[in-house]
Amino acid sequence: MFKQLKKINWNKIFRITMWSLVVAGFFVTVGFTEKKQAEMVCSEVNIHINNSYGHAFVEKSDVLQTISDQFGILEGKTLHSINISLLENIINNNPFVSHAEVFSTIDGKLEIEVIPRNPIVRIINYFNESFYIDDQGVYMPLSEKYSASVPVASGFIYDREAGGKVRVMKQGESGDTSFHPLTIERVFMIADYVRSHEFWNAQAEQVFVSSDGDIEMIPRVGNHTIVLGTPAIGQGGEKELDEKFDKLFLFYKEGLGKQGWDKYSIINLKFKDQVVCTKKIANGK
Repeated sequence: MFKQLKKINWNKIFRITMWSLVVAGFFVTVGFTEKKQAEMVCSEVNIHINNSYGHAFVEKSDVLQTISDQFGILEGKTLHSINISLLENIINNNPFVSHAEVFSTIDGKLEIEVIPRNPIVRIINYFNESFYIDDQGVYMPLSEKYSASVPVASGFIYDREAGGKVRVMKQGESGDTSFHPLTIERVFMIADYVRSHEFWNAQAEQVFVSSDGDIEMIPRVGNHTIVLGTPAIGQGGEKELDEKFDKLFLFYKEGLGKQGWDKYSIINLKFKDQVVCTKKIANGK
């Protein structure tokens, strides 16, 4: 007695076969494309500088010079012979570059996209060393060809450029007693706060750290000094600065508006819910 043969599912076999052919065709196409890509000659190098902040620390000529120094002329070389990853790393190592990305297109062009750093304060420390801090808290050197128009912080700041970066307090660390803020971290927080508020960004010109650690701000308008004290770091510090600058704005509007901008030499915001002012003496001091 013969066993009954199982019915063959031709539809299933057809689907599997078709999918196998599609997958195989895909890999063949990819392999062919990669081979053609590797053989393709670099026809053009396009450099895009995202200069939305208006700083001129990095220009196309700088990137072209870096390419020339490290790789020579790229046009005419095969894309396979150009170490794109190495080129990207070299550009990223520029202290004025925040992020760079290098990639090739299917028509043989090499695209280089560069985002420069955005400094928000210039530091002149206790040792008379000078450097910037960008909006990410990274220290960056001065440039021989360009000077950013940002507030200048000086005084009793002992941190050096070799420190590399401001520590960033993570969420929930504001109550951590083991976290002891450095003076430069307070300066950075104030600079970051000021630049995010249009009015205060236009007002802030200089920041000074006194010998007792108090942070003072010298505005562009008005011959007086604003004492901010030693604000906390993190979310608590932002809230504290909101309160201080709200008090100051109200005082500008109600107090100085009536008394005049040159009546006081010091406006002290250290004390909660108070604005303590020191009047100028007769000789103008």
